[in-house]
Amino acid sequence: MTPMRNSGRVFTLSRFAIYFEMVAQAGSIRQAATVLNVSPSAVNRQILAIEQDMGTPLFHRHSTGLSLTSAGELLLATIRAGKRDFEAFQTRLTALSGLHGGLVTMAVVEAVSDRFVPDILSEISKDYPRVEFSIKTMDFKTIWQSVSRNEVDFGISLLGSEKLSRRVRMVATLQAPIGFIVRPDHPLAAWREARLSHVLGSRLIIPDATLAVGAAIREGLLAQNVDIKPAFSCNRIVSIKALVRSGLGIGLLTQADVIDEEKSGELCFVRVIQSDIKPLRFALIHNTQRQLSAAAHATLDVITRNFHALSTAESAGSLPDISS
Repeated sequence: MTPMRNSGRVFTLSRFAIYFEMVAQAGSIRQAATVLNVSPSAVNRQILAIEQDMGTPLFHRHSTGLSLTSAGELLLATIRAGKRDFEAFQTRLTALSGLHGGLVTMAVVEAVSDRFVPDILSEISKDYPRVEFSIKTMDFKTIWQSVSRNEVDFGISLLGSEKLSRRVRMVATLQAPIGFIVRPDHPLAAWREARLSHVLGSRLIIPDATLAVGAAIREGLLAQNVDIKPAFSCNRIVSIKALVRSGLGIGLLTQADVIDEEKSGELCFVRVIQSDIKPLRFALIHNTQRQLSAAAHATLDVITRNFHALSTAESAGSLPDISS
C-alpha cells in the first residue's frame, strides 16, 4: 500500500471510529453491520478507505473472521482514549454551564442564617447571578438527618455527639466561643473577658434549651453549680439581641451570633472564661453519595474558605468582616 496521504483525518467522533470499534469488538464486518443497522458494504468501505490512507492493514482477514493487527490495536487504543477525553470534556462543559444556573439547597442553624449565610450568598451571586438558592433553617439534629437522607446539597450544623455515618462527610469546622452580649454603654463593654461571678445579680437573657447554644449554656451552668436564674429566656437569637439592645439585661450567645452588631458598634461581645460553658463547634457537612452541581461545589468552596478565615481570626482574638 502507499504511504498515508491524509494524516489530518479525524478518527474520533467520526463514522469510521464507530464502525472500526464495532468491527474490532465483533470480529466480523457482517456482525458489526447488523449491530449498527447499516449494510456490510458501507462498513467495509470505511475500513478499506482508512487502511489505504494509513498505508497499513488494520485487520488480519481470516476465514473465521477478523482480528486486529498491531496498527489496528494502536488505533483502537487511540480512539478509545479520544472518547474518554471527549466524555471528560463534556463533563467539564456541563459543570461550566452549571455555574451559570441551577439550584443550590442547604440546611443551616439559625446562628449562621442571619449574617454568615447571606454574606456567602452575596459573594456567590456576584459571580453567578443566575444560580438559585434554597435555604432551610432547622435545628442542628434535623440538619444532620436531612444531610444523611440526601435531601439537601449540604448543611451547616452544630458538632455535638452525633456519630458520623459513611454517607456524611465533615468538610470544615468552626469554633464559636460563648460570651456576654451587652450594649456599648454597659460597664462590661470595656472588657474582653469576664467570669460568671461578674454578672451575679444582673438580669440575664439566655436562649432556651431548644437552641443548641441554650443547651450548652444550661449544661455549663449546671456542671459549675452556679445559681443563675435568667430574667428572660427566648427561642430566637434575634429576640435575645433585641432585648439586650433595649437595655433589659445581659445576653449570653456565641460570638458568631453578633458578628454584624460587633462590627457596627451596636453590641459588644465579652468572652466567658473560667466556666464550664463550652464553645460551640459548627460543622459544614455533605452527603458523599450526592452528586453536587458545579454551583453547589463553588458555594461549598466559599463557605470552607470562610470557615478557615474565621477560625484563624478567632484564634487571633478577633473576627473579620466575612464578606471581605
